[in-house]
Amino acid sequence: MAAATRVISTEGRVKQRVRRRLTKAERQAVYDKCKGHCAYCGCEIPFKGFHVDHVKCLRNYEYMDELLGIEVDGIENMLPSCSSCNRYKATFDLETFRKMLSGITKRLARDVSTYNIAVRFNMIEEHNEPIIFYFERMKEREDEEHERRNT
Repeated sequence: MAAATRVISTEGRVKQRVRRRLTKAERQAVYDKCKGHCAYCGCEIPFKGFHVDHVKCLRNYEYMDELLGIEVDGIENMLPSCSSCNRYKATFDLETFRKMLSGITKRLARDVSTYNIAVRFNMIEEHNEPIIFYFERMKEREDEEHERRNT
């Protein structure tokens, strides 16, 4: 069943755009991009029930295919995702998603006393390294491997 998306036309009217349903082969192609892992956090995800994330979300980039040089609802704009990452990323672009992830520990420290207690009792170890998504690490490894083979 295709999911309906509400779209406001330039005339201010609401119209429905229906996302196209992926074929099984297309879902497999998206899943295989990260070899069964979430493109963002890297956790293993089962084929059944994994989320297909639009890197450039349909809501923000609809009708911009020519400008972007990609088909927004095409496989090249899709990555496999776990439920948590897909829901948290929502309509963010990659850099906004990265920024939001980077600020989680600050927001938890500000808002959640239980988190602060867990930090003080060394139950949680905070890391402040830059966020590098799993698909980016995969690409780096593939590039390094390609360079090793060609030298």
